[in-house]
Amino acid sequence: MLIKNRKYNSDLSRSLFFLIIITIVGFIIRINYLPDNIPLTLDAFRYFLLGTDISILGNLPVGYNSTNNGWPLFLSVIFQTFRSENYLDYMTLQRMCSIIFSLLTVIPMYFLAKKFFRQEIAMVGACFFLFSPYIIENSLLGITDSLFIFLIVSFLSLFFSDKKTNIICSFVILGISSLVRYESLLLIIPTTIIFLNKYKSDIYFRKLYFLGLLLFLITIIPMTLWKIQMGTPDGLTSLLDGAYVVINENSINSETIDRFDIVRGIINLPKYIGASLLPICFIFVPYSIISLLRKENKNFRYLVLMGIFVLIPALYAYSRGFEETRYVFVVLPILIIASLFLIEKIILRFGKQNMVAGGLIALIMVSSIIYLDFREPDYEYEKESVEVARFVSDLPGTINGYGPETYYVEVMDLEDKKFPILSSEINFQKKVIGLQGETINEIIQDAKDKGLSYLAVTSASQNDNQILSKIYHEEHNYPYLKKIFDSKDYGFKFNIKIFEMNYNEFELASNSVLLP
Repeated sequence: MLIKNRKYNSDLSRSLFFLIIITIVGFIIRINYLPDNIPLTLDAFRYFLLGTDISILGNLPVGYNSTNNGWPLFLSVIFQTFRSENYLDYMTLQRMCSIIFSLLTVIPMYFLAKKFFRQEIAMVGACFFLFSPYIIENSLLGITDSLFIFLIVSFLSLFFSDKKTNIICSFVILGISSLVRYESLLLIIPTTIIFLNKYKSDIYFRKLYFLGLLLFLITIIPMTLWKIQMGTPDGLTSLLDGAYVVINENSINSETIDRFDIVRGIINLPKYIGASLLPICFIFVPYSIISLLRKENKNFRYLVLMGIFVLIPALYAYSRGFEETRYVFVVLPILIIASLFLIEKIILRFGKQNMVAGGLIALIMVSSIIYLDFREPDYEYEKESVEVARFVSDLPGTINGYGPETYYVEVMDLEDKKFPILSSEINFQKKVIGLQGETINEIIQDAKDKGLSYLAVTSASQNDNQILSKIYHEEHNYPYLKKIFDSKDYGFKFNIKIFEMNYNEFELASNSVLLP
């Protein structure tokens, strides 16, 4: 018994040492790709503002329209311990928190893999996750995904344990994860099915389920009540409301039907799952899943059931027309576990199995870095976009959207603010207005009707609006446009020109045969 314990402790020490080493490597890689002085935008920006507000108020802002409050709540605690007057420092801190949770996920990932495989195979699985290019990229964005995935993998690792304490804790972790992303509430369904099926002959464990469920409810209900009190979407009831709206609107509202397309969702789901497994892991997954489903491996089938429920929100998102790979990242740990069955089979064919596993880990690292270098965003281009946004924000009037680079304009309202500051004290100006039209003439007329002051146009290769790109290349044909900014004057890669509108000249041109 003593010898067995010593061996266990030795194996555990070796595992922890290796986990520390690969985590350090994972950290170095992430820091290497961390953007410098580039503001957060979109969802990350919303979480940033909410996190800042909570850190100042010590409470949720009244009427704040955000269902997922777990991530900004965590950020608020971190922000309270930080001192800086520059909003970019807080945004970098938000990115760093996301990186840390991405790195920490390697621990539950390893122990989840250990439920199915021996040590060296589990290490390969941990590396697959840690060095996934998409996971690395996502960890730099400062959004909920890193914390959410960490909690889901921790939940799975604990839930598939044989220890009752771990199983009970898994319900608490699941509750916390639903505070970060409310869609994880769906996982209580497969959790119940699996638990009652796995321990159907064990009365003690069936009673344990009700204790776990009670702890789950105790975890989520206080936050739910708090949100309701503050007038924000609570997640629990909003999930039911959302389902009701989709079902009923789809039966009576043609616009919603056009928006929600289940066939589109079914087509896009495997496409994005496949993309998330690049560059190496996707080779092993299909064979492993097919072969495993033929075998009597109940725990793996239970894991697949969890994966199906995890993917329901992704299917919904893709059916609504959202096209981001990140929606399927939460199922990546389960797919990695599946891939390890084939990897194990391959490694067992060789004599020096540790060396083969080590070689595979090295291959995962190298291929990941090569893939990241290939996909690395042009941060110089992004910094140019920030400079353009800074110029736009100083303009006294409104301007049209000019692609994804426009997202930086809103952030520029923070530039002259001393942080930390409540978002309600920031005068966010509606600088950007969308334009419609099938011709340049129609677009300009729409701009006039909406009171647009300035028109931004980019080159054909960079503009979603191909109609306006004609102005970029033939500006001399439009006398009602006065150029006030040209990125070429600054040597930018981002090709954009900004014009001041003269609607009197436009009316004259509209009545002239010379109008192009």
